[in-house]
Formats: sequence, C-alpha cells, structure tokens
Amino acid sequence: MIELPFGLIGLAHLKHFELTPVQGVFPLMRLASIGQEQIQFLVLEPHEALKNYEIELRDEDTDSLGISAPDDCLVINIVTIHSESPQYVTLNLIGPIVINRHTLVGKQVILENSERYTTNHALVDDRPSASRSS
Repeated sequence: MIELPFGLIGLAHLKHFELTPVQGVFPLMRLASIGQEQIQFLVLEPHEALKNYEIELRDEDTDSLGISAPDDCLVINIVTIHSESPQYVTLNLIGPIVINRHTLVGKQVILENSERYTTNHALVDDRPSASRSS
C-alpha cells in the first residue's frame, strides 16, 4: 500500500493506493485508490518511455518525503488515454508522483524544472496530422 498524505492534485481526499502491474501491458501499472471511492489511474515509470526526462524536486518535497538520494524514490507519471481509435495516449511529465521506496509514502509534485515539460506528452499519437494540435 502506498500512502499519499496530501492526496493527488484535485483529489486531496484520496490518500491510500495500491500499485500493481497491468497484466500483458508492460510497462503500464495501475494506481488504484483504496477505500470507499474507487478510482484507478494508469501510470508508468518515466524511464520506460523517455530517455531524457530529468526531474528536479523542490527541497520541501524531498524533505517531506525523507528522500536523500535518487535511489530512495520511485517516480511514476499518470497516463491519459484520450482515444483508442485513432490511438492517442499522453503522459503528465510536469506532475509526477514521487514515492519514497523505503517508507512507501509519496506525493504528487510539480517539478522545479516544469517549464521543460508538458502535462500532455504524447506517448502514442495515431491521429491524423490535422488533429494533432488539440
């Protein structure tokens, strides 16, 4: 179980989650809330999809999570499936969820270097080229 004491951005009331692999769809994982309100998100570790993604965390975020070294944290990003046919799938690179691997306490953060990224980084975009600007 993963605890997000501050919840997710826009969903502060959701604090407890389970992270599980999605069978047959590596590298996707499922982040599912535990409790009365059942909400699920597809997530993935960004290094599985992006080679040049470099996160800079604010000191207040590393301090609140007790992170002292890069190996202390698991970083996951929320995937959004906008359409299946044509397929259009994006990744939120600005607001990853950072989890302390030792305590399993995490927080959705806004990156210190967020200006380098977008909330809609295309993972798959099979839309006609005229539709890609939306």
